[in-house]
Amino acid sequence: MKYWLGGILHSYSQIFYSLDKVLAFVILLTTFFTPHLGISGLCAVVLTNVIAHLIGINRKLIGEGLYGFNALLLGLFLGFQYEFNSAFYLLFVVAIGLLLIISVWLHGIFSRHGLPFLSFPFIVTYCIIVLSAGNFSHILLTEDHAFIINSVAKEKNFLSFVYDWIHSCDELDLPVSIVIYFKTLAGTFFQSSVLAGMLIAGALLYFSRIAFSLSVLGFASAYFFYSAFGADVNQLDVNLVGSNFIFMAIGIGCFYIIPNAFSYLAVFLLTPILLMLMIFLDKTLVVFQLKSFTLAFSIIISLFLLFLQNRWFHKFLHLVTIQYYSAEKTIYKYITSINRFKNAHLAKVGLPFWGEWFVSQGYNGKITHLGDWGKALDFVIVDDQKQTYQNSGTEKDDFYCYNKPVLAPMDGYIYDIVNTVEENDIAGVNTVDNWGNTVVMNHLNGLFTQISHIKKDSFKVAVGEYVTKGTVIATCGNSGRSPEPHIHFQVQLDPKIGSKTLEYPIAYYIEREGKEQFLRVSEIPKEEAIISSVNLHTLLTESFSFLPGCKMRFKDVDSDVVIEWEVFTDELNRCYIYCHHSKSVAYFVNDGTMFYFFDFEGSRKSLLFHFYLAAYRVLLGCYEQVEVTDSVPLIHFNSLFLQWIQDFLAPFYRFTRAEYTSTYVRVDNIHDPAIATLESKVEAKFLGSRFRKIKFEIDLLNKTIHQFSYTHNGIKKTYVCEK
Repeated sequence: MKYWLGGILHSYSQIFYSLDKVLAFVILLTTFFTPHLGISGLCAVVLTNVIAHLIGINRKLIGEGLYGFNALLLGLFLGFQYEFNSAFYLLFVVAIGLLLIISVWLHGIFSRHGLPFLSFPFIVTYCIIVLSAGNFSHILLTEDHAFIINSVAKEKNFLSFVYDWIHSCDELDLPVSIVIYFKTLAGTFFQSSVLAGMLIAGALLYFSRIAFSLSVLGFASAYFFYSAFGADVNQLDVNLVGSNFIFMAIGIGCFYIIPNAFSYLAVFLLTPILLMLMIFLDKTLVVFQLKSFTLAFSIIISLFLLFLQNRWFHKFLHLVTIQYYSAEKTIYKYITSINRFKNAHLAKVGLPFWGEWFVSQGYNGKITHLGDWGKALDFVIVDDQKQTYQNSGTEKDDFYCYNKPVLAPMDGYIYDIVNTVEENDIAGVNTVDNWGNTVVMNHLNGLFTQISHIKKDSFKVAVGEYVTKGTVIATCGNSGRSPEPHIHFQVQLDPKIGSKTLEYPIAYYIEREGKEQFLRVSEIPKEEAIISSVNLHTLLTESFSFLPGCKMRFKDVDSDVVIEWEVFTDELNRCYIYCHHSKSVAYFVNDGTMFYFFDFEGSRKSLLFHFYLAAYRVLLGCYEQVEVTDSVPLIHFNSLFLQWIQDFLAPFYRFTRAEYTSTYVRVDNIHDPAIATLESKVEAKFLGSRFRKIKFEIDLLNKTIHQFSYTHNGIKKTYVCEK
């Protein structure tokens, strides 16, 4: 029942690119302002979904109303155009069957190009039915829309008090433009009531402030260009003319494109083009006694999306890749994702050594990192006085880094090895064999790393061998153009030794400044920085190892309520935790060094939501001084009042922020902990001032999560985990 009701309601809300049931119910209600139209539209939706289900069409697409919204438009039109009789009912069923076939066909064609089929099925089916029905003597045109006085008389005679209520706002003293706007929204569903338009506008505002503002922008732009060109603005609420501008505005402004100032500008600039196209189509189709209805906006959106897909550089306008059916979710999650992962790469390169090293020469260094070879790093080990050697420093063994292990920076194959260059004496330089003894690793997908100046005969691997990240492959030497022992490291797109270097960040490392330590994520180490790899600890890696099939039970210590979670993977191989109690979902990644959540859908009152915030980004190595910081999507953490104001301004400016911080506050053994407590907090700020805060604690014991608690508004809730 839930599936069928959802499929029906979503067919209504999909008209405005939404899956919101409140908006759907309001639209459904307004279609019944003219009862026979409401019945016709509802029957069309139900019949389409039933046939689609019976013939085995994707249940998800049916449930999202992807086929139903075209059926709704067709059903409303048929009810508006023809008299109800036995021949009409037969035509109705045939039309729905034809619509479904055309919808599936067009879906297959358009999806190959990454395009939506929009309202093309409705337009094609409408044209076929209208041109065919003209030859059927038993199919009669209704006179209600041709002779409005007949329709009004009929409605007044049928429940006159209902008619009076439906049209109670028609005579309100409102500006002409606002009245036409409301009538345009109502006219989308073949209604003429201002109240219907008000209800739809209110529901649209409730569903999305961004979508509502774009509906106003689309209509206002059309009103402006109609007036500027001398066209009749009163035509906007007739035959879905104005609806084209509203649909185009929402589609381009916030559904298919990430909403921002440029998407709003695109809506305004596309409006006169849409206007010209609509006039052209109307004049072309009038020869066949057809109307263009929503054809113009469908063509414009398809052409514009195809245009954007063929750009070389994605600037200003960014296509939506994950569709949330909510402009607010789309923009907040997109902005947060860009901030969180702006420098991140799928291939996570690590440091090629153990312990703490010093960056003796960074990118574009003044010694050898020049030109095409400028994006490279040199590493040495220094003491407290930043000396690289002990004793006299005249022997290679005097240098701290000499003969220290060199590690594989990432999984891959050993592509090439040079092991023929003799070691230099200190201050000696071999300019003939510039790179010295070198190893090149192939990390697949076109990425290679090169490590040079390696000690002769120290290689532990062979060409063609597959090694994992952190495997010892050789030791640090002093071969080639190397006056003293050091590691030269570079990333490149070519397997040839000495290829052009590539700017590429180190996924994770710890940087020390004096006694303070800082976590660096997807950054390039700066020259003279003291850095080290993250030391991972079994307690943490095991505690946050949520493998598919893993089940967790959390017991409320105050009420004995038990909440069950389970880990799954979806069709995109994304791991997520599912809460059976709240039906919420939290998507996560564990890359071996960091555990982090990247998306959440469900109840913000659920325990899973609080755990999502608590473990939003967790370092899998214990550092009591190191803070992990991140930003949380505003859609998840804001007050309702501020959220609504922020929603209107989100495409242009964000005055609220939600920030996450975590650190380990209690650890029994910093080198090999068996017990640890992770403390985290999320704070929401308005123009820099905090207005909301939640604190969390996650206690880890015996390589698992032992206890989880959160404190909000002075109330603390604690749950014991039974994994």
